[in-house]
Amino acid sequence: MTHSRNGSRSRSRFTLLLVAVLGGLMVAGPADAKKKRSKKANTSITMTGVKSFDKVFREAKTANKKLRAAEADLKSSRKALRSALGLSKKSTYVQGLNELKRRADGKLRLYLNNGRPTLKATDAVPSGVQDGIDAINELTRTIPSSIRNLKGVATSSTKMFKKAKRFPSNLRTELGSQGIDGLLDLLFKAPRITRKTVRNVKVIGGMPKRAGKTSKELALISTTVKDIF
Repeated sequence: MTHSRNGSRSRSRFTLLLVAVLGGLMVAGPADAKKKRSKKANTSITMTGVKSFDKVFREAKTANKKLRAAEADLKSSRKALRSALGLSKKSTYVQGLNELKRRADGKLRLYLNNGRPTLKATDAVPSGVQDGIDAINELTRTIPSSIRNLKGVATSSTKMFKKAKRFPSNLRTELGSQGIDGLLDLLFKAPRITRKTVRNVKVIGGMPKRAGKTSKELALISTTVKDIF
């Protein structure tokens, strides 16, 4: 009986120690990660190896892939439009559209295909103007599907964040359910799991705002193209 009580006390002390260690990691994790991150924001989702966590993180990774694709399309088109017209890096997309109209000198016509705007030159135009047209059409081709995807991302990532923000306390439960051998084994993995979890939760928490910002800009571009051409 005494041996059983001692064993139970030992396991309890070990579990308390592990919880304290993990609690410290949860505080230190973001600071350590911040030091290692480059100036470019990390928007990737990585798996942790904890099944209950990764079930949500896989869903978040799929949604984030759609979000990053829309962001990349917008960035690529903006860069191509600026390059075609020789505009500064501070020029907005709307400014680029107005400059394209000016340089085209009335030689552009707008066509609508299922609500999607497409620009075409009605006469010969400088190569820079044609490159600008191509940059715009490449983006407007994907705008309808991108906006639909972004709406879904904003809704789903909000739900995912509500689940994921509870993962730090769930991690202790996950480790504690493995028994002494499991606790000893997973103890060495805890810092890596914690860092990934904290980073993932932060990325998921920022996804609704990123989706809203990108969707708003894409909608503005689509509307502006229809208004000025």
